[in-house]
Amino acid sequence: MSGRRPFRLAYAVLALVFWLSVAGFVLLLTRGHSHAATKANWSAWKPTDSGLLGARQIGHTVAAQYKTATGEELAAVQEHLPEVQGLHLETIGVRRLLQTGQIDPYIGLFGTDQTLIYAFCGLEANCAIGSATAPSRLVRREALELSLYAFKYLRGVDQVVSLVQTTKTSGTSAIFLRKDQLSAELAKPLRDTLPLAEPPPDGSTDAREGSMIDALTLQNTFPAHFEPLPDGDAILVLDVSS
Repeated sequence: MSGRRPFRLAYAVLALVFWLSVAGFVLLLTRGHSHAATKANWSAWKPTDSGLLGARQIGHTVAAQYKTATGEELAAVQEHLPEVQGLHLETIGVRRLLQTGQIDPYIGLFGTDQTLIYAFCGLEANCAIGSATAPSRLVRREALELSLYAFKYLRGVDQVVSLVQTTKTSGTSAIFLRKDQLSAELAKPLRDTLPLAEPPPDGSTDAREGSMIDALTLQNTFPAHFEPLPDGDAILVLDVSS
């Protein structure tokens, strides 16, 4: 009998290893299925193309939902590679305000290899949207929604710049959002971040979304302008409000 104990022990160990392997495999399948289900259920609609074609589908679909107070489309949205006036956009330079209200002396530089640009064109002269000097909450909501769709469904997009002309004569603003900033929003359905079935008309507000939109976009909204670089490329400068 004593000679059988090592055999039984070895058999028990092998059986344990087998069932642990089975359990791990099942867990892996479950996690994979859960991840796929989360992505499938993230939004009621998703683009059928990738790259710029997918970005165009997102732009047209999202923009059609945003209306002025009179019911017209708020702005046309055009997708772009990181280029401006024929110049390659090499870098995005960002300067922020510190919590103390002072200007941060450090300028953050972000490469543009994985950057998508959405240019808004409103109904006013020079594509302006209204007469405000900064994008309204509704415009920032649209920029947020565009960015979330792009991050969720388009491979190779880690940054989205939404360019908005905010006055008829001059004044460009940029809502600059990065994928890593929105990881929590991308991990849950879109309706959890933007619960309204339709965006509120321009000029109206909704308490369910307002604080979330402001938290995600206000600190990432900047006056913007382009500067040529000596090497023939350009930099997008996002500075604090003067």
